[in-house]
Amino acid sequence: MTHILHLGHQNTDLSGVTGHHATDAGYFDASLDVNSLYYSGTRALVAPFSLPMKAPSGDLWLGFRYVPPSGDVTAMVAGAKFLEFRDASKALVAQILPTVGTPNYNAVANGDTTVSGTTAYVLAPAQVQWLDVRVAVGANITIDFYQDGVLMSTATAANTAGKGKPVLVTFANAVMHSGYGARAWSYAHIAALDGVSTIGRRFVRRTPDLIGFYNQMAGSIDALKDNDIATRVASDTPGQRMSFSLAGPAVAASAIAGVHVKQVAQGGTTGPASTADFLRIGGVNYDAAAAPVSTILPEPVYASWALNPADSSAWTDLTLPTEVGILSAT
Repeated sequence: MTHILHLGHQNTDLSGVTGHHATDAGYFDASLDVNSLYYSGTRALVAPFSLPMKAPSGDLWLGFRYVPPSGDVTAMVAGAKFLEFRDASKALVAQILPTVGTPNYNAVANGDTTVSGTTAYVLAPAQVQWLDVRVAVGANITIDFYQDGVLMSTATAANTAGKGKPVLVTFANAVMHSGYGARAWSYAHIAALDGVSTIGRRFVRRTPDLIGFYNQMAGSIDALKDNDIATRVASDTPGQRMSFSLAGPAVAASAIAGVHVKQVAQGGTTGPASTADFLRIGGVNYDAAAAPVSTILPEPVYASWALNPADSSAWTDLTLPTEVGILSAT
């Protein structure tokens, strides 16, 4: 089991992305990743993107790094939208919504009625900030909105109609500033967690580099390195493995809550129906539980190790696995 519902801001992580991935300094944290999802345009720009996910069993937590539009954003105009949360029936459950005529974003709970919370959030042009949102759905719908770990706005609405937990987060990304000139803004390091607070939690993204001990699948390691969902490796036999070393930002010598492996996989018309992630440490494989995958569309598969499986010790920067892999399963 893993509390990870979503990690990442690359094209393969999200749906509907029309922005580009930029390496401009300041728009992302270089200790965590190598780029940001970057947008530039006039206030009329409407460019939504979304992240579908499995329904959380607990509260949904969403966290990400946000650099608001530069220039004039002191009074949001009509049509401005920021974040939307929807359930499996596509019903709107909650929002973070800019308030027209102000530089504020506030929490909105969409239950039996629509309840808007008061807010202390004031949009600061081009100011780097970490935003976190908690959405709790039960007899009531509650949404809490944090900036840099401080609660800015909260709202609660009754939910006797029985709306479900969020399975789709949409960055509505609509009419994001009030000035007429072109502005730039960015999103990075997007994480959605099940019942675990995203406040203060950071994820270092490392990607496949060189082929490792196993190379049993059809296709090249290059297919896993190019961030292109159309290039793939494939397995027609259960039990085949591919393993590889990792490239990317180094993990700092600090508290490490866990190691997470993500793959994007799709089943074929024949052959293995499931896949699994694994770590390879000291010449030993540590397999995660196999997960069935759709034959219709690619989908993310996550596995998590809170402790080093070799000896059940806490992870350190010195004991992190240097090789991870994927396993075809029945």
